Amino acid sequence: MVRKFIRACLFAALGLFAVALSFGTAATPISPNNDDKVPDISEIMNKGHKGADSYISLIRKAAKSEQWGDAQKYAKSLAVFGECLGKNKPPKGDAESWKTLTEKYAAATKAVFKATEDKNAKAVNSALGTIDCKGCHSKHR
Repeated sequence: MVRKFIRACLFAALGLFAVALSFGTAATPISPNNDDKVPDISEIMNKGHKGADSYISLIRKAAKSEQWGDAQKYAKSLAVFGECLGKNKPPKGDAESWKTLTEKYAAATKAVFKATEDKNAKAVNSALGTIDCKGCHSKHR
């Protein structure tokens, strides 16, 4: 009986540990010094833009609650994504358009990071608003 209880507790603890790990990985900032691997478009879009645990959502939430350390951490990762997006080839569309749009995206992500450094929530929201998803998706997605 005691062995069954211990085994059940062990499995419950392992389950909680697995759940805790799964929450931590989606929001883990990327290293700006990782030159070996350029994140692909899918990774940039999923981690940067998709869902409540995306960098954009986390930046907006952290800025609203004035958690500037967190906002800066995620904004820095988003800025790295901004630098990396143009290093990928688009699934469709011409190279010149891709270059222009990815440069605009990089500038917008840098503006977000600067706004978090300045600890200015209004500027953060304004800079996030300059990220033009529709313009790029209509030509290259």
